[in-house]
Amino acid sequence: MSVVTTLRVRTAPGFRVDASALLPATFAALAVADIERLVLPAGNDRCVVGDVFDVSRNGDAAPDAKDEQNAQNAEAALVIEDAVPWLDRLGARMTQGHLIVRGSAGDHSGFQMAGGVLRIDGDAGHFTACEMRGGRLTVAGDCGDFAAGALAGDVEGMTGGTLTIHGNAGARLADRMRRGLVLVGGDAGDFAASRLVAGTIGIAGRLGAHYAYGMRRGTLLLAQRPTSLPPTFADGGRGFDVFWSLLVRSLAGEIAPFSQWRAAALPRRYAGDAAVDGRGEILVMS
Repeated sequence: MSVVTTLRVRTAPGFRVDASALLPATFAALAVADIERLVLPAGNDRCVVGDVFDVSRNGDAAPDAKDEQNAQNAEAALVIEDAVPWLDRLGARMTQGHLIVRGSAGDHSGFQMAGGVLRIDGDAGHFTACEMRGGRLTVAGDCGDFAAGALAGDVEGMTGGTLTIHGNAGARLADRMRRGLVLVGGDAGDFAASRLVAGTIGIAGRLGAHYAYGMRRGTLLLAQRPTSLPPTFADGGRGFDVFWSLLVRSLAGEIAPFSQWRAAALPRRYAGDAAVDGRGEILVMS
């Protein structure tokens, strides 16, 4: 039996809140009264969960000590109702369970997330899935800058997992990404796939300036032909039929148009960035 905890936003504290402590697996082993007493940092301020949220659990009392181990082993879920953009770091370092955000989220959602499922039904702020390591993160709306990227001074962005953005993505999408899958159903801002080390990025809409800048390896999938190609990319030929058939199969359960592609329709391939390494590729479907 799954343990579902629900937090409904009741009162805005007047400042941004670090919500990284709101994790489904952690809450599954706590009584409601204990959850309400948790302190959330907020820069130089702080607030208590019970002052900001109404807390409830799926009709059951919280697990006692006898059932604590069973609660930890159950499939835990946390639902945040009426979520707002001042809730930062939702799902940060999450390793298991389901976190459902019904509303918009602040910055750093899914920061260094290693497992589980995080779903944001609205928009997400900057640095979403920043340095993500595993799991699945889905944004139903738009996403800010540096999604799947790296913090300033860090050398690696996303290193695993799947990020799906149904709307538009901001600038520096997947900057320094090393592994994983990123799919964008809308447009992407400037410097998309910049300094990409490895991994796969799919963009269904339009691109901003300087995309694939400094791309070392990895794959950038484009559903639309861009107005111009980077001068450091050259025609990469064909001869990648097996790779393409495996990639298309892995995208079958993802968002359109990527899920609709077929192995028989090979894209046009361009190799680069020749200015840094030249082993990356841009695959253009139309």
